[in-house]
Amino acid sequence: MQEAFIETQNYSRLVEAFANLEALPPTAPRMGLAFGNFGLGKTATLERIAAKGDAILLRATQTWSKSSILSKLCLELGLDTKGGSSILYERVRESLLSEPRIVIIDEVDAILKAEKLGVLELLRDLHDETQIIIFFVGMEEANAKFKKHRHYYSRIVELICFEAIGRVDIEKFCELSDVKIESDLLNFFVKKYPNLRQVKVMLLRLENYCEINGYESVSLEIFKNSGVEHGITKA
Repeated sequence: MQEAFIETQNYSRLVEAFANLEALPPTAPRMGLAFGNFGLGKTATLERIAAKGDAILLRATQTWSKSSILSKLCLELGLDTKGGSSILYERVRESLLSEPRIVIIDEVDAILKAEKLGVLELLRDLHDETQIIIFFVGMEEANAKFKKHRHYYSRIVELICFEAIGRVDIEKFCELSDVKIESDLLNFFVKKYPNLRQVKVMLLRLENYCEINGYESVSLEIFKNSGVEHGITKA
Protein backbone atom coordinates (compact mmCIF):
# COMPACT_ATOMS: atom_id res chain seq x y z
CA MET A 1 0.00 0.00 0.00
CA GLN A 2 1.34 3.41 -0.94
CA GLU A 3 2.04 5.87 1.86
CA ALA A 4 0.48 9.19 0.89
CA PHE A 5 -1.50 11.89 2.62
CA ILE A 6 -5.13 12.16 1.52
CA GLU A 7 -6.80 15.54 1.64
CA THR A 8 -10.10 14.40 3.09
CA GLN A 9 -13.18 16.57 3.47
CA ASN A 10 -12.39 16.89 7.19
CA TYR A 11 -8.90 18.13 6.30
CA SER A 12 -10.34 20.77 3.97
CA ARG A 13 -12.74 21.98 6.67
CA LEU A 14 -9.94 22.20 9.21
CA VAL A 15 -7.70 24.13 6.81
CA GLU A 16 -10.55 26.58 6.28
CA ALA A 17 -11.00 26.97 10.04
CA PHE A 18 -7.32 27.85 10.49
CA ALA A 19 -7.52 30.33 7.62
CA ASN A 20 -10.53 31.99 9.27
CA LEU A 21 -8.65 32.32 12.57
CA GLU A 22 -5.61 33.81 10.85
CA ALA A 23 -7.83 36.37 9.13
CA LEU A 24 -9.17 37.68 12.45
CA PRO A 25 -7.61 40.80 13.99
CA PRO A 26 -5.15 40.02 16.82
CA THR A 27 -7.48 41.64 19.35
CA ALA A 28 -10.26 39.12 18.62
CA PRO A 29 -10.51 35.71 20.34
CA ARG A 30 -8.63 33.23 18.17
CA MET A 31 -9.27 29.80 19.62
CA GLY A 32 -10.65 26.78 17.78
CA LEU A 33 -11.91 23.32 18.64
CA ALA A 34 -12.27 20.22 16.47
CA PHE A 35 -13.82 17.07 17.88
CA GLY A 36 -14.95 13.68 16.65
CA ASN A 37 -14.69 9.93 16.88
CA PHE A 38 -11.51 7.89 16.40
CA GLY A 39 -10.26 6.82 12.98
CA LEU A 40 -11.31 9.96 11.11
CA GLY A 41 -7.79 11.06 10.29
CA LYS A 42 -7.45 13.72 13.00
CA THR A 43 -3.82 12.98 13.89
CA ALA A 44 -2.56 12.80 10.29
CA THR A 45 -4.49 15.97 9.47
CA LEU A 46 -2.99 17.86 12.40
CA GLU A 47 0.53 16.74 11.54
CA ARG A 48 0.03 17.96 7.98
CA ILE A 49 -1.37 21.33 9.05
CA ALA A 50 1.32 21.82 11.70
CA ALA A 51 4.09 21.07 9.21
CA LYS A 52 2.69 23.40 6.54
CA GLY A 53 2.03 26.25 8.97
CA ASP A 54 5.09 25.84 11.23
CA ALA A 55 2.71 25.33 14.14
CA ILE A 56 3.54 23.77 17.49
CA LEU A 57 1.69 20.46 17.85
CA LEU A 58 1.48 18.97 21.34
CA ARG A 59 -0.38 15.87 22.50
CA ALA A 60 -1.98 16.36 25.90
CA THR A 61 -1.54 13.58 28.45
CA GLN A 62 -2.98 12.74 31.85
CA THR A 63 0.33 13.75 33.47
CA TRP A 64 0.38 17.29 32.11
CA SER A 65 0.97 20.11 34.60
CA LYS A 66 1.67 23.80 34.10
CA SER A 67 5.41 23.23 34.44
CA SER A 68 5.45 20.27 32.03
CA ILE A 69 3.56 22.07 29.25
CA LEU A 70 5.76 25.14 29.68
CA SER A 71 8.84 22.94 29.37
CA LYS A 72 7.44 21.40 26.18
CA LEU A 73 6.70 24.84 24.75
CA CYS A 74 10.22 26.00 25.60
CA LEU A 75 11.68 22.99 23.79
CA GLU A 76 9.53 23.69 20.72
CA LEU A 77 10.56 27.35 20.75
CA GLY A 78 14.25 26.61 21.29
CA LEU A 79 14.30 28.22 24.73
CA ASP A 80 16.09 27.35 27.97
CA THR A 81 13.98 24.89 30.02
CA LYS A 82 15.62 25.66 33.36
CA GLY A 83 13.75 27.55 36.05
CA GLY A 84 10.36 27.63 37.73
CA SER A 85 6.98 27.95 36.05
CA SER A 86 6.86 31.74 36.29
CA ILE A 87 10.27 32.09 34.62
CA LEU A 88 9.37 29.59 31.88
CA TYR A 89 6.07 31.35 31.29
CA GLU A 90 7.79 34.68 30.72
CA ARG A 91 10.22 33.11 28.27
CA VAL A 92 7.39 31.52 26.30
CA ARG A 93 5.28 34.69 26.41
CA GLU A 94 8.11 36.92 25.17
CA SER A 95 9.02 34.46 22.42
CA LEU A 96 5.43 34.24 21.15
CA LEU A 97 5.06 38.02 21.29
CA SER A 98 8.14 38.51 19.12
CA GLU A 99 7.54 35.53 16.81
CA PRO A 100 3.91 34.31 16.97
CA ARG A 101 3.30 30.59 16.41
CA ILE A 102 0.07 28.63 16.22
CA VAL A 103 -0.26 26.15 19.09
CA ILE A 104 -2.30 22.97 18.50
CA ILE A 105 -3.26 20.79 21.46
CA ASP A 106 -4.30 17.27 20.44
CA GLU A 107 -6.10 14.85 22.82
CA VAL A 108 -7.39 17.84 24.77
CA ASP A 109 -9.81 15.57 26.68
CA ALA A 110 -6.88 14.71 28.97
CA ILE A 111 -6.94 18.21 30.47
CA LEU A 112 -10.70 18.87 30.40
CA LYS A 113 -11.13 17.90 34.03
CA ALA A 114 -11.23 19.75 37.33
CA GLU A 115 -7.71 18.83 38.46
CA LYS A 116 -6.25 20.10 35.17
CA LEU A 117 -7.93 23.51 35.06
CA GLY A 118 -4.62 25.16 35.88
CA VAL A 119 -3.24 23.95 32.53
CA LEU A 120 -6.27 25.36 30.68
CA GLU A 121 -5.90 28.66 32.51
CA LEU A 122 -2.25 28.84 31.47
CA LEU A 123 -3.20 28.30 27.82
CA ARG A 124 -5.92 30.93 28.11
CA ASP A 125 -3.42 33.41 29.57
CA LEU A 126 -0.95 32.75 26.74
CA HIS A 127 -3.74 33.28 24.21
CA ASP A 128 -4.91 36.51 25.80
CA GLU A 129 -1.46 37.99 26.37
CA THR A 130 0.15 37.06 23.04
CA GLN A 131 -2.91 36.96 20.70
CA ILE A 132 -1.67 33.66 19.21
CA ILE A 133 -4.02 31.08 17.73
CA ILE A 134 -4.64 28.09 19.97
CA PHE A 135 -6.51 25.15 18.47
CA PHE A 136 -7.79 22.23 20.52
CA VAL A 137 -8.61 18.78 19.14
CA GLY A 138 -10.39 16.01 21.01
CA MET A 139 -12.86 13.17 20.99
CA GLU A 140 -16.63 13.43 20.60
CA GLU A 141 -17.20 14.58 24.19
CA ALA A 142 -14.67 17.43 24.03
CA ASN A 143 -17.22 20.03 22.91
CA ALA A 144 -19.65 19.20 25.73
CA LYS A 145 -16.80 19.25 28.27
CA PHE A 146 -15.59 22.66 27.07
CA LYS A 147 -19.12 24.09 27.37
CA LYS A 148 -18.92 23.56 31.13
CA HIS A 149 -16.15 26.17 31.27
CA ARG A 150 -17.80 29.25 29.76
CA HIS A 151 -14.79 31.56 30.20
CA TYR A 152 -12.78 29.24 27.91
CA TYR A 153 -15.59 28.26 25.58
CA SER A 154 -16.47 31.90 24.85
CA ARG A 155 -13.06 32.28 23.20
CA ILE A 156 -13.67 29.41 20.76
CA VAL A 157 -14.76 31.01 17.49
CA GLU A 158 -14.07 28.12 15.10
CA LEU A 159 -15.85 24.86 15.88
CA ILE A 160 -15.39 21.76 13.70
CA CYS A 161 -17.17 18.46 14.19
CA PHE A 162 -15.22 15.74 12.36
CA GLU A 163 -17.67 13.85 10.18
CA ALA A 164 -17.68 10.21 9.18
CA ILE A 165 -15.44 9.50 6.22
CA GLY A 166 -17.44 9.74 3.00
CA ARG A 167 -17.34 7.94 -0.32
CA VAL A 168 -14.93 10.36 -1.98
CA ASP A 169 -12.42 9.95 0.86
CA ILE A 170 -12.65 6.14 0.82
CA GLU A 171 -12.23 6.10 -2.97
CA LYS A 172 -9.01 8.12 -2.64
CA PHE A 173 -7.80 5.79 0.10
CA CYS A 174 -8.55 2.63 -1.89
CA GLU A 175 -6.59 4.06 -4.83
CA LEU A 176 -3.47 3.74 -2.67
CA SER A 177 -3.92 -0.03 -2.45
CA ASP A 178 -1.65 -2.36 -4.40
CA VAL A 179 -4.75 -4.26 -5.56
CA LYS A 180 -7.79 -2.89 -7.38
CA ILE A 181 -10.84 -2.47 -5.16
CA GLU A 182 -13.95 -3.17 -7.22
CA SER A 183 -17.07 -1.00 -6.96
CA ASP A 184 -19.21 -3.42 -4.94
CA LEU A 185 -16.50 -3.72 -2.27
CA LEU A 186 -16.03 0.05 -2.27
CA ASN A 187 -19.77 0.45 -1.66
CA PHE A 188 -19.51 -2.03 1.22
CA PHE A 189 -16.67 -0.05 2.84
CA VAL A 190 -18.66 3.18 2.51
CA LYS A 191 -21.69 1.66 4.26
CA LYS A 192 -19.99 -0.38 6.97
CA TYR A 193 -16.57 1.19 7.57
CA PRO A 194 -16.72 5.01 7.24
CA ASN A 195 -13.45 5.07 9.18
CA LEU A 196 -10.00 5.34 7.60
CA ARG A 197 -8.26 3.38 10.35
CA GLN A 198 -10.52 0.37 9.86
CA VAL A 199 -10.35 0.58 6.06
CA LYS A 200 -6.54 0.69 6.17
CA VAL A 201 -6.46 -2.49 8.25
CA MET A 202 -8.78 -4.20 5.75
CA LEU A 203 -6.68 -3.11 2.78
CA LEU A 204 -3.42 -4.29 4.32
CA ARG A 205 -4.94 -7.68 5.08
CA LEU A 206 -6.39 -7.85 1.58
CA GLU A 207 -3.05 -7.12 -0.02
CA ASN A 208 -1.50 -10.00 1.89
CA TYR A 209 -4.36 -12.30 0.90
CA CYS A 210 -4.14 -11.28 -2.76
CA GLU A 211 -0.38 -11.80 -2.85
CA ILE A 212 -0.83 -15.34 -1.52
CA ASN A 213 -3.70 -16.16 -3.88
CA GLY A 214 -2.66 -14.26 -6.99
CA TYR A 215 -5.54 -11.76 -7.15
CA GLU A 216 -4.99 -8.38 -8.79
CA SER A 217 -8.47 -7.03 -7.96
CA VAL A 218 -10.94 -7.71 -5.17
CA SER A 219 -14.73 -7.86 -5.36
CA LEU A 220 -17.09 -8.01 -2.39
CA GLU A 221 -17.44 -11.77 -2.91
CA ILE A 222 -13.68 -12.33 -2.78
CA PHE A 223 -13.46 -10.08 0.26
CA LYS A 224 -16.17 -12.01 2.10
CA ASN A 225 -14.57 -15.36 1.22
CA SER A 226 -11.10 -14.20 2.26
CA GLY A 227 -11.92 -13.93 5.97
CA VAL A 228 -9.85 -10.76 6.38
CA GLU A 229 -12.83 -8.86 7.79
CA HIS A 230 -12.58 -11.00 10.89
CA GLY A 231 -8.80 -11.07 11.08
CA ILE A 232 -8.43 -14.39 9.28
CA THR A 233 -6.40 -14.69 6.10
CA LYS A 234 -7.34 -17.82 4.16
CA ALA A 235 -4.88 -19.41 1.77
